[in-house]
Amino acid sequence: MAGPLAAVERFFERLFERPAARLFQAQLEPVQIQRSLERAMESERTMHSRRPYAPTDYRVLINNTDHAALDPANGSLRTDLGESLRRYARAHGYTLLAQPRVEIEASTVVPQGDVRVFATPVVIPAVPSGLADPAPVESEGDDDEPILPVSDATAVYAAASPNVPKAVLAIRCPGQPVTRLPMRLGTIRLGRSLDNDVVLSDDRVSRRHGQIGIRHGMLVYTDLGSTNGSFLNSGVVTEIALGPGDVLQLGSSTITIEPSP
Repeated sequence: MAGPLAAVERFFERLFERPAARLFQAQLEPVQIQRSLERAMESERTMHSRRPYAPTDYRVLINNTDHAALDPANGSLRTDLGESLRRYARAHGYTLLAQPRVEIEASTVVPQGDVRVFATPVVIPAVPSGLADPAPVESEGDDDEPILPVSDATAVYAAASPNVPKAVLAIRCPGQPVTRLPMRLGTIRLGRSLDNDVVLSDDRVSRRHGQIGIRHGMLVYTDLGSTNGSFLNSGVVTEIALGPGDVLQLGSSTITIEPSP
């Protein structure tokens, strides 16, 4: 069957791509980013009403040298990668809620020739009782593309209500009082930069250090290629499910998972 064969092919791609790139210090090629994006789409897709939905927002981290060589700031590479994801979703019968968007950032932690991709989990729009599911519409310049319209002022879609764990993030930053943030739908990004959901005024915390999201009803923490790393209960972690009482340490700051009152 095609499914198992494709899985085997992806396994060997992961097995050989990175070591070869590091051994010869070859310049990172866009096709390597494309394959990493496709794998992220596969791993983060979800089923709803017997229809597979794929993520539309992707964050790519690559080495500073590769970033300078590819020059993604001009926008053409990001546009091309987004279009390739759209075509990949179409070829596999995945539904997209919007045109895929790809952001590419430079990192001092990611090795040269390597790629790290983070996909924002899909949020499925719920349809009120008595109304039919919205039908896929044609995308611009294509015929039968499975992209659903984004809601506007006249839309009838209600907010989605997935299983959000009842938890509170107790945030402790040096020299500041403890703040508590109830876990909500979507992804909570943590870091020193002001555009994060949780801003940590800590010199040992990276600008975009990590994120906490919901996957299959569980809280999942993902390190976003931080300089000083992330620790859970004193152990180094890259991505891990969280439970009540767990203590994340980012730099000199900690985030404790507390049960919701």
